[in-house]
Amino acid sequence: MDQKPNKQFRLSGVVELAERAAYYGAAAFLILTMALVFVSAVMNVVEIPELGLLQTALEILDKVLLIFIFTELLGTINTIVREREVVAEPFLLIGLIAVVRRILAVTASIEQSLGSPEFNQLLTELGVLTALVISLAIALYFTRRMESSSPAES
Repeated sequence: MDQKPNKQFRLSGVVELAERAAYYGAAAFLILTMALVFVSAVMNVVEIPELGLLQTALEILDKVLLIFIFTELLGTINTIVREREVVAEPFLLIGLIAVVRRILAVTASIEQSLGSPEFNQLLTELGVLTALVISLAIALYFTRRMESSSPAES
């Protein structure tokens, strides 16, 4: 009888160790990816004469927002490992940043597709993305409101 709980304890420890290893591995790859995106943004600065000032600025902004997404994911991994709980707010922020990135890309594409059949599709996508930003912002507001009122009740 003494043997069974001991085996469960060891198995639980192995699973926890594997879980932590997976999170730390994912974090290491996120850090590497962030470094590569950062280097790519720096390289965009060098390409200003080739791409033009506005296009370069949009490329750099896109990469900075991507770095913010990776940073939020890294923070989320840290919270999961440290506190052993998944929190919704970082995922809402990641979604919001991702939608803003797409809005920037669509906005840049709209000017180039003016008068083409693709123009209406891009306008529709922009409308859907706008609704998504509003929805995510509302969800983020209520998440923060629930978290701030939660400790007072406990």
